[in-house]
Amino acid sequence: MSRLFLALCLSLGLLLAAPADAKFSLRSGQRVVFLGDSITFAGMYIQQVDAYLATRFPDQRFELLNLGLPSETVSGLSEPDHPYPRPSVHERLERVLASTKPDLVVACYGMNDGIYYPFSEERFAAYQAGVRKLVERCRQAGARVVLMTPPPFDVQPVKAQALPLGAPKYSWMRPYAGYNDILERYASWLRSARPAGGPVIDTRAAIDRHLAALRPGDPQYRLAGDGVHMDATGHWLIAQELLRAWEAPAEVDAAVVDAKAKKARKGRISGLSVQPDEVRFQWTTRLPMPHDPQWDRRTAEVEQIAARFNRHTLAVTGLPHARYTVYEGETPLGEASREELAAGLDLTGYPDLSTNRRSAELLKLIQQRRNLLDLAWLTHAGHKRPDTPKGLPLAEAQAQAASLDAQIRQLAQPTALSFRLAARRP
Repeated sequence: MSRLFLALCLSLGLLLAAPADAKFSLRSGQRVVFLGDSITFAGMYIQQVDAYLATRFPDQRFELLNLGLPSETVSGLSEPDHPYPRPSVHERLERVLASTKPDLVVACYGMNDGIYYPFSEERFAAYQAGVRKLVERCRQAGARVVLMTPPPFDVQPVKAQALPLGAPKYSWMRPYAGYNDILERYASWLRSARPAGGPVIDTRAAIDRHLAALRPGDPQYRLAGDGVHMDATGHWLIAQELLRAWEAPAEVDAAVVDAKAKKARKGRISGLSVQPDEVRFQWTTRLPMPHDPQWDRRTAEVEQIAARFNRHTLAVTGLPHARYTVYEGETPLGEASREELAAGLDLTGYPDLSTNRRSAELLKLIQQRRNLLDLAWLTHAGHKRPDTPKGLPLAEAQAQAASLDAQIRQLAQPTALSFRLAARRP
């Protein structure tokens, strides 16, 4: 074997092990497997993390595999009125680990593990034992484990169906009205015991904070119409806690142009031209993370998405006029004052900006890729839930996904924006 070949292999190995960002926990080339119940199966939070990774690290490769299964538990328990015995993750775990060979497993269980009944020490012990068994088996397979607390059960939307303490039986259709208190006990144990040996991602605390912020002004505000299955906003709250735990960088890109000095202070700026009434330049920038159109309209503001995870800013200082119209090419994006431009514009707020349009296209491709691969992997590993749709054969799904992946990578590459600031005369 030649020295050149060995050097190339070593270089490739270093590339795959290199961090995508100095603080970011994930590494290029890693495979992350998500396990959980119907909330994970829905997959929107995984899709949102996928979109973040594609735009923030377009030249890195991360593989996110969603093997969540509806109705599943980690405890192996099931309520009498369930249409069939709830599947247990332990029935399929060995096959999942053998077929996926993950570097990291992210697991979220608990919602179904109390089987919608009042608290029981026996059920709680089964949950604890099931979590510990999951962690141990994943470690034996060479995978690190990250645990997430179960999201809240929101009784408000289903008060008419919920039953009080002392009812003869309960089910997910007729849950115990205080079921969220049971989930909090499960989550409290995860936080304190840390059975995976590290911090627990506290999704329920983030969701509780969000509801507490919005319900005083809108008592009917909800994330889960049935108390369990959250909408895209609820899934974003889970995604942001994952990203926060992984120390995901907030900044997409930033540019600073000093019009008075006729210099670029920050960013890949070219073609800078400063005239008395106009400033022109090109900026090559990464794409922002897509804004999911299904998010509640208040989500971006309340959760400060741009500031926390999607900071994409353009600042122009030293301008002589009070107000300017901002153009990309010949497309007017909006007006801004001299002070607003100096402080920096949040570019994610301009839907007509080409980076935002490209980001929206990218999200659609990621959704198509996830729809192909998620069911294919779930079917390939096998499970015993009777009414779950079957995916394509894995090889066929991967072949189709490869075409989508190429489109995603091409679309996610940094792009050149042509800006023009035209002075607004009184």
